[in-house]
Amino acid sequence: MTEDNTFQGTGKERSGTGSAGESRESPRPGEDVIYLSILREVPDGLVLVDGEGACRYLNEAFTRITGYTREDVPTLSAWFERAHPNPIYRQKVRGLVRELLQGGRNALVASVVRRDGRVRDLEIRRAPVEGGYSLLAVRDVTEHALVEEHLRQVTSELTAVIEAFPDLFLRLNTDGTILDYRAGRLAGVPLAFRALLGRRLQDLLPAGAGEALEAALQEAARTDAPPMPFEFACADTGAEIRHYEARIMPLYDTHLLAVIRDITERKEAEQELHRHREHLEELVAERTRDLERANRQFERLLYYIEMTERKAVEEWLDSSIEQGTLEAAGPEEAKITTDQTGAVVVVNMEAERLTGYSGEELAGLPVWSLLSGGDAAGMLASEVLARGGSAKWAGETVVVRNDGSRLPVHVAAEPIVDAGGAVIGMVCTFRQV
Repeated sequence: MTEDNTFQGTGKERSGTGSAGESRESPRPGEDVIYLSILREVPDGLVLVDGEGACRYLNEAFTRITGYTREDVPTLSAWFERAHPNPIYRQKVRGLVRELLQGGRNALVASVVRRDGRVRDLEIRRAPVEGGYSLLAVRDVTEHALVEEHLRQVTSELTAVIEAFPDLFLRLNTDGTILDYRAGRLAGVPLAFRALLGRRLQDLLPAGAGEALEAALQEAARTDAPPMPFEFACADTGAEIRHYEARIMPLYDTHLLAVIRDITERKEAEQELHRHREHLEELVAERTRDLERANRQFERLLYYIEMTERKAVEEWLDSSIEQGTLEAAGPEEAKITTDQTGAVVVVNMEAERLTGYSGEELAGLPVWSLLSGGDAAGMLASEVLARGGSAKWAGETVVVRNDGSRLPVHVAAEPIVDAGGAVIGMVCTFRQV
């Protein structure tokens, strides 16, 4: 690399007479040395190119940036052959450099293959020099380009995230002034209009919501931590009441971010769920009352069964004492006690033997499901349970046992009445014929 040809062909510009015949001031001694020292020390690579595209000078920074020396770069075309091995891309760069040298652009950025094979991004700027020369300043912007590409990628991702969320994002000052906004699918919210920029957000909200926002802004600015979100409701352009949730997040410097989401659908779902829960509680309470009522009736039924059996035993004892004997009574009758619906509640051992079912198997079954033939079942339902009278079936009916066999029986029934006179069950007596 030599500095002797730095300004070759420019001597007449440094001394001689001008067009008006005025003599120019001759440079002071050592001025060329100062200029060359400056060219050597600048951090950017410098290339002096003449009107034919020949490289007349390269400084050391250019060699440090690209790896190429003056011998490697006799002309710009020779450098393009080495720095841009891809012919399609090389042709593109040639066009950009031609525009740069002709003054059609101020700068360009292109990928260059260094002499060691590494690829770097270089920014090239042009400054015209007297005598038809161009001074190209070359700067390595690889890291800067990577940072810019990363920022573009991050910005693109954040934009996609914002647009995917059903939120309105407002950048605020600490006093609540709206500086900027971005909207996702919530763009139809009145707050999203550009005309609101420069106004205070709390002035645009209902009174209670404005006070809550003011408190949230102060807390976020004071503690640098996001406060609890708050909810508010206001009418949209169609006078429909909409519900919103607002969150305040601290940003850089003194800025804050307000994130507003339309939660109308969620609130409506919560209200619907609340109504269903209340209805369910009502159903549970009603069912509980029914069970309590059934339990009380069952308890009364058991009490009257106990009193009826005790009365029967007492009458048998009195009869035996009057006759002077306590001999055993005749064959035990099958007795089945039901509730007011005719469902079996209690059976004695003779009834289990007669029907072939255990007491657990009979419990809850309609008593007339055991009978077949005649109208004994209708008598029990209409005469005893419905009217509260005693009944005795004059003819014979049949009890269907659990093994499918049939036994002819006589049927009689007595109602069980509580203290208020209401029928709460009956006692059915079956006697085998």
